[in-house]
Amino acid sequence: MSIVQKVSRNYFAMSEPYRFIFLLMVLLLAGCSDKKSKSNTGSSMPASTASSHIYQNLAAYKDWQIFRQNNVVIIHPPNHLLEERFPEMTRVFSALSRRACEFLNTTPPDSLIFYFYTGTGHAHDVTGQAVPFSDGTAIHFWLPSFYGPPLVKHLLYKWESEFPKHKFLWHGIVALLDGSKQNYHRFTLEHIDSGIFIPLRELLVDTTIDVNSERLQSAEAASLVDYLVYIYGIEKVREMYLSDGDVYADFEEVFKLPVDNIEKRWLEFIDTFVAGKVEKDDG
Repeated sequence: MSIVQKVSRNYFAMSEPYRFIFLLMVLLLAGCSDKKSKSNTGSSMPASTASSHIYQNLAAYKDWQIFRQNNVVIIHPPNHLLEERFPEMTRVFSALSRRACEFLNTTPPDSLIFYFYTGTGHAHDVTGQAVPFSDGTAIHFWLPSFYGPPLVKHLLYKWESEFPKHKFLWHGIVALLDGSKQNYHRFTLEHIDSGIFIPLRELLVDTTIDVNSERLQSAEAASLVDYLVYIYGIEKVREMYLSDGDVYADFEEVFKLPVDNIEKRWLEFIDTFVAGKVEKDDG
């Protein structure tokens, strides 16, 4: 069993074959908001002297260092190959956090804690995970990866701690806010043109949707979420996120239209949106 598996729970890597059990007391706030350390200059120092962190007494993390800039803390092995890019990366993480919190209509966290591994092999050896994730208190990150998904998974836990029964919403939000700059409305229209479009009634109950490994169902879910928030607002989407009844009945109750009507309006909306964007770009 990997070290992180022994002390944490991965709330959001739903496709993984195992779950983590979080056994340690939450020491993170003390480590993130250490009032004795006021520096936002982006300097690295040994974790043992900078501030405490949740895994500091475990062998795999004992010599790790802390890089702190503004509200982002990156805990990393010494001489990390990407250390020179940490200032730039913290700015990206902060920007993505602000964008996601604005979308979710929630307050950005005071601090974001990243455990930054050297690569996929190193991360898997230590955590047992195949993709970057949040354990509910810290974000475990490595490249190659989009910057957004593990951060959004972390913020979604802060938004609502329980994974939704209707999972298309969670996967759609993570894809939409992944920071990849993909146009998921255009992807959805391309799915229609190529004959691989998944009708809304099927998407709502799709058990294979997995933002960690595919961009068919999750791309359509991202487009759908963006449409629903644009038309109905994030609080209505949150109401659907928290519902736990029959998905079709919940969908109609929250959005006041049958599923088929919502699908028709959604596809008309993205057709107009994409056509307008193309015309603007060409002009």
